[in-house]
Amino acid sequence: MLKKKTFKPLQNEWWKDPIFVSAFTAAAVLHISVLMVQFGVPQATFETTKEIAVSLRPSDTTVEDADYLAQADQQGSGKFREKHRMSTDMPAPMVDQDSGEQAQQALDKIQQKRELNFEEKVLMTTLSWQKQADENQRKKQAEELQSQFSAKAAMVASIEAQYLQRQQNFSRQQKIKTIDGVQAKQDDTAAYMEKFRQKVEFYGNQNYPDQARAQNLAGEVQLMVILNSSGGIRAIRLLESSGHPVLDEAAKASVRKAAPFAHFDSKMKDISELRVVRTWRFDPAEAEFEVN
Repeated sequence: MLKKKTFKPLQNEWWKDPIFVSAFTAAAVLHISVLMVQFGVPQATFETTKEIAVSLRPSDTTVEDADYLAQADQQGSGKFREKHRMSTDMPAPMVDQDSGEQAQQALDKIQQKRELNFEEKVLMTTLSWQKQADENQRKKQAEELQSQFSAKAAMVASIEAQYLQRQQNFSRQQKIKTIDGVQAKQDDTAAYMEKFRQKVEFYGNQNYPDQARAQNLAGEVQLMVILNSSGGIRAIRLLESSGHPVLDEAAKASVRKAAPFAHFDSKMKDISELRVVRTWRFDPAEAEFEVN
């Protein structure tokens, strides 16, 4: 007859069992070591970059209806201009570096042109201002010269007026009288001047210059003959030439040959010097002259 076994409850706690505690401790140390190695040293994962060598070889197979240009006969760039764009909705490729440099150079040229235009405008404005300043300076100098000329002209006119006034005063003091052909007909000297004219014409026509007669010269000569109170000649002055020296000298010679003239008459007692202004007219047709 079999005997029935009975289980007895553990009388001692599990942590007091030395075998169990040793096994548990060894397992814990092992797990901790594994975890430390896993997190401390990086391991190669699936995401790690790997080098892939790709070899291309020519193929006689033609790819038809390729989605990308490079798939068309593996010629890519050779057929690029025939394929205007890729079949996908990918964004257009960025401009290459050369295109960027050309664009930058174009912008630089435009900027340089703008700067040159600005500098040219500044230069033209400066030159315009300088030209205007020079013109103003020249105008100012011209005005100053004109002012100086006007002042000098006024001074000369004043001096001439003073000289004329002094000459007239001197003439009155010295009893000097100047008379021309018109005044001689209405003045107290009319009778004396008529005798002067007749005598000069008589001696002058008797000695008419042969050269003037031969060359048929004509002209008018104006002289001033200065006489003293006794009828003597003080001076003969040529006031206006005929243009022919031979006629000018003939007019002077007629006065010298007719001198001396008569003494001043009673109507001319207050005159100490008589200045006679007359015109000698030479007529080549008659080969004679007259005094007017």
